[in-house]
Amino acid sequence: MPAPLSMEIREKIISKHEKGLSAKIILEHLELKCLMSVYNIIKLYKTNGRFDPKPLNNGRKPMLNDCMLLKIQDRIKEKPDITLEDLKIELNLPVCISALCRTINNKLHY
Repeated sequence: MPAPLSMEIREKIISKHEKGLSAKIILEHLELKCLMSVYNIIKLYKTNGRFDPKPLNNGRKPMLNDCMLLKIQDRIKEKPDITLEDLKIELNLPVCISALCRTINNKLHY
C-alpha cells in the first residue's frame, strides 16, 4: 500500500477544488497518478471538513500493553533471578514464553 499523500499536496487539492477546478484538471496540474486519490480527498473534506490522512493499520496490536510492561519490569527489579515461566504464571500474561522473552529483550532492554 503506498504512503498517503502529504498534507501540502492535500491542501493544494482542496484549494484548487474550491477554486472550481475539476478532479481531472487537479490531477494534471499536480502531476498525480491516481484520480481516485483526488476524489477521495475531496470527498473526505466535504464530509468531515478535514483532509488528514486516515491512520494506518500497522499490523497486530501488542498482547502486552504498557501497564503489563511496567508490571513485568517491576517484578524483574524485585526478583532479578525470576524465570520467564514464573513471570508468566505470576502475572497471568497472555503470551508464550518465547514472546515474553522477545518483549523483555526488545522493549524493556534486559
